[in-house]
Amino acid sequence: MSFLKKIFMVVIGVILLPLTVTVSKAFYYQLAGISIFDSKNQLYFLWGVTTYVIIYIFFFKLNYVYNFGHEFVHVISTWLSFGKAGDMKVSSKGGSVKTSKSNFFINISPYFIPIWTILLCLTFLISSKFTEIAVYAPYFIFFIGLTLAMHIILTVEALKIAQPDIIKTGYLFSLSLIYVINIVIVAFVMSLIFAGFSFIDFFTQFYIETRDLCTAIFVQLFRV
Repeated sequence: MSFLKKIFMVVIGVILLPLTVTVSKAFYYQLAGISIFDSKNQLYFLWGVTTYVIIYIFFFKLNYVYNFGHEFVHVISTWLSFGKAGDMKVSSKGGSVKTSKSNFFINISPYFIPIWTILLCLTFLISSKFTEIAVYAPYFIFFIGLTLAMHIILTVEALKIAQPDIIKTGYLFSLSLIYVINIVIVAFVMSLIFAGFSFIDFFTQFYIETRDLCTAIFVQLFRV
């Protein structure tokens, strides 16, 4: 990558940074609308995030769990690309899977798809068909926060080692883009499962927050 291109991608990465703030705020606001949760539902999510951060810093990183999900997404993305996958191997240090084909989608999909969070949401949906699940809602929202934090933190760590093609576009740009897409995907999945969580409202709030923040930054930088 040329020097000018690197500078350009750093600038784009800096421009994208506000989106990580605004998409987080939009997601957080929508959590309050989920009808089966009580007024503490946002706190359950934050407690989940905080719990993983504490586990990560002081105890262990749950690398095996993350690596298993990472390789599992490789398998799913290979099937979606009409390929074959097998002989999946996973350890706390990494993982591998043999595939009959490789492409950009297969290579980068594990970084963009928080598989454990999505599976948790699907578990909630399936369980709700057979039992009164509302009483367990706080636990689900807690683990949604925990698994999403695990995915994002360990993805950042994995990107430093793996250096996939997307990193060649710029580290700051890639991390911002991956974070935003992860939150958007989780918001979309949750909107399909939890009553009161509107993906349209989420995206509208995301736009409004981004517009207002960018306007405020512009005014601060260029006011006379």
